[in-house]
Amino acid sequence: MDSIENPNVAVPQTETKPLIRSYKGEGKNVILGITGASGAIYGLRTLRALIMNNFNVNLIITEYAHYNISKECGMDLTQNNVQSFFPELIINKCSVTFHSNLDLKSEIFSSAYDAFGVIVAPCSMDYVAQIAHAESQSLIVKCADHAMSYSKPMIIVPRETPLNRIHLNNMIKIMDAGGKVVPAMPGFDNNPKDFNDLADFIASKVMDLLMRGRTE
Repeated sequence: MDSIENPNVAVPQTETKPLIRSYKGEGKNVILGITGASGAIYGLRTLRALIMNNFNVNLIITEYAHYNISKECGMDLTQNNVQSFFPELIINKCSVTFHSNLDLKSEIFSSAYDAFGVIVAPCSMDYVAQIAHAESQSLIVKCADHAMSYSKPMIIVPRETPLNRIHLNNMIKIMDAGGKVVPAMPGFDNNPKDFNDLADFIASKVMDLLMRGRTE
C-alpha cells in the first residue's frame, strides 16, 4: 500500500478558501469575553474577525486571561495599545472598548444597551458552568445570561479535553437555553499554515453563528 511518506506518491491538496467571510457589521455592538482557558489565540482571532467586519467590540478579559494572552501569545493587551496589535482598527470604522469583569453595574448587559450578541472565546469550564446555571457573579456571565434571556446570539468556545459528563451536561443546558457551542476543534481542510489559520477556522464558525442568530 502506498504511504504518504513515499516521495513518489502525490499528496492530495484541498483548495484553500478564505477563512473569514465578509459580513456587514456596520457598527453593531458585540460583547466578547475572553476567559482564562488555554487557547487565548481563539479569543484574539475572534476579536480580529469582528474588527475586520466593522463591529464595535466590548471586550471583557478576565484576570487569568490576561496572563494567558501574555504567556501564550506574548501580548500585554490594554486599551492603550490595542490598535498597535490590531491595525485593522485604523482603517475600519469600529472600536474596541475594554470593560472590567468585576463591573456588575455596567450598562452593556442591560436592556438599554443594544448588543448584537455575546461571544465567550475561549470559555473555560468554570465559566461554562456559571453560564449554564445563571450564576451571574461576573460581567461576562451577566452578559451571556442577558443575551439568552432576550434571544440574542450567545456563543461559547469551550477548549477542554477530555470532557466529562458534567462538562457535557452544562453545555447541553446552555444549548437548551438558546446558546450556541463551538468547540475549539479546528478543521484541516483549508491546509492551515500556522496557529492563526487554525484559530481563524473557529473564529469563522463563530461569525457564521453570530450572524445566523440574528436572521433566523
